Amino acid sequence: MTTILTRGDSWPVKQNITSIGFTTNNKLVGTLYDGFYALDIINDSHTKIAAPNIDYTTIRFNDGAVDTHGQYWSGTMHTDDPMNNALGALYRFDEAGKSSLQDEDYHCTNGPCFTSDGRFMYHTDTLIRQKVYRCELGKDGNLISRSTFIHFDKEATYPDGMCLDKDENLWVALWGGWGVNQYTPDGTLLQHIKLPVAQVTKCIFGGENLDTLYITTASEYLSDEDKVKQPLAGCLFSYKTNTQGKAENLYKSPFLNSDHNKGDK
Repeated sequence: MTTILTRGDSWPVKQNITSIGFTTNNKLVGTLYDGFYALDIINDSHTKIAAPNIDYTTIRFNDGAVDTHGQYWSGTMHTDDPMNNALGALYRFDEAGKSSLQDEDYHCTNGPCFTSDGRFMYHTDTLIRQKVYRCELGKDGNLISRSTFIHFDKEATYPDGMCLDKDENLWVALWGGWGVNQYTPDGTLLQHIKLPVAQVTKCIFGGENLDTLYITTASEYLSDEDKVKQPLAGCLFSYKTNTQGKAENLYKSPFLNSDHNKGDK
């Protein structure tokens, strides 16, 4: 059974936040369109930590997450027309904020998440290819190779944000797919969680026992007719599962001292 969440605090920000993570210093980091930032959402301030040397007039950052080494991964995509431009790439930011290019040739990067042993990362190319990749990582955490884990060949169903549970089952939000799919580590479909909205964007475990799946959705790009048919599009949902998730990895950030998050830069 899914539940719509209607209460909560909110903080307006001046720029679009495309991904977010927690640090070992109990601070927030994440990506905006033009790089990797330390974030203070309560005071609406953000400080750029790093930005790879790319053309941000046509390329922007999208989804991201922290790996088991405590370093931050995020991918990019074409700002205006990702369907026709495979200009996206995948970057890794170390504890000092230095970026390294890990992979290329993506239309729309999404959903990085990591197995508990740090050996594999799941990552998606949402548009055109409609693939979830399983990427092998080295002992140093760098990407070694990628292979197709799931290929969604159904029209208008695109894998978006993802997370793993304690048994390493993969939960995939489906943009255009009206819900979330759960897969075993060998790619077998376990279940489909049906939602009353088509554009499902991200899922993550939370709650006191880490057994509640929180699911974000979007209303962007829906026609006026579809918005009438999907009045809950853009809402946050929760779903009580019969399993548990894992605590999120924390970005190692010794350089983020108490003065680091003051003001926009």
